[in-house]
Amino acid sequence: MSWTTCAVVAAGSQGWVHARGYRAAQDRHEARLVAVADTNVQAARDFAAELDIPGYYASHEELLEKERPDVVSICTPPATHLEIARAAIAAGVRAIHCEKPIATSYGDVLEMQRLAREAGVQLTVNLQRRFEPVHRFAREQLAAGAIGQVVSLEGYCPNLPDWGSHVVDLLLFYLGDRPASWVMGQVDVTVNRYVYGAFAETSSLTQVKWDDGVSAVITTGREPQTPVLNLENNLGILVQGTAGRLDARGARTVVHRFGQDDLVFSSPFDRDTSNWIRGVDPAIIACTAEAIDDLLTCLADGGQPVLRAELGARGAEIIFATYESSRSRRRVGLPLDTFDNALLTGLAQGFWSPAGEQRSTY
Repeated sequence: MSWTTCAVVAAGSQGWVHARGYRAAQDRHEARLVAVADTNVQAARDFAAELDIPGYYASHEELLEKERPDVVSICTPPATHLEIARAAIAAGVRAIHCEKPIATSYGDVLEMQRLAREAGVQLTVNLQRRFEPVHRFAREQLAAGAIGQVVSLEGYCPNLPDWGSHVVDLLLFYLGDRPASWVMGQVDVTVNRYVYGAFAETSSLTQVKWDDGVSAVITTGREPQTPVLNLENNLGILVQGTAGRLDARGARTVVHRFGQDDLVFSSPFDRDTSNWIRGVDPAIIACTAEAIDDLLTCLADGGQPVLRAELGARGAEIIFATYESSRSRRRVGLPLDTFDNALLTGLAQGFWSPAGEQRSTY
């Protein structure tokens, strides 16, 4: 039997989620999870023992050299994604599944895509919420015209790089992945905020416009600097249409149809956090497993993965365009033609004067 060998880089929470996905896919795809790597070798050892993984390493370089896997999941902090992807491609992997955010600059996003494309490597980004039943239901209802013609969308989340990656991606998903035409944004940096080690804005406001006139507004922020974003929908998406409104959150989608009864679809996953394994939302576990099943299927048959990198890059472009708009004080046309992270370069140029530090996972 010819196995597809898989490996995970990073033994944290998301590495564990990816590993479970590969284990679930083992019989269906003749896929074998062979190794995990983490700079904390004890964490890698414990991770391997828990999930019955034969190999563990203290670095991705050692893992790639010794195991030569077919598929690698990159679950490290985003600043390291390009470096690890470059090493994996050089080691001959056939596919890379990368956690979001893809990278910490737009240039790095494009470079990772270029490297994968030129090497014939399948690159996907784990924006797994595209597999969530509540969001698939929302997209189906919008496509079926349940609220008439879509006029505008609103997204609410704590920050752009991490949670915002999902919100922006879902806005694009709801609209059939049509590319946007321009972005205008404003950013505040009151505190030095780090989310999973990546620098993030304190709060922001993004306006996105499509050629057909549809627009979206994305608002970010969290306590204590921004206590409440929207009383009804502090974390989620609202879609306004000519014949109704759609309200989509992590656990429920409600379709308000003018003159008709509401349509309500609730998440099939357990919402009691006391039952969650390792404190991880079971929707994340299940949908990441679906994403891994899909990417392995496409690796075998040459199809287009649901989470292919070009779609993830389209969302990243909107985020980096928000930062560029705030730095340059202008509306930014797409495709984006600046390749740094204007949040970081603007900070270095003295655009903001943050005080104190906040490190968290949201």
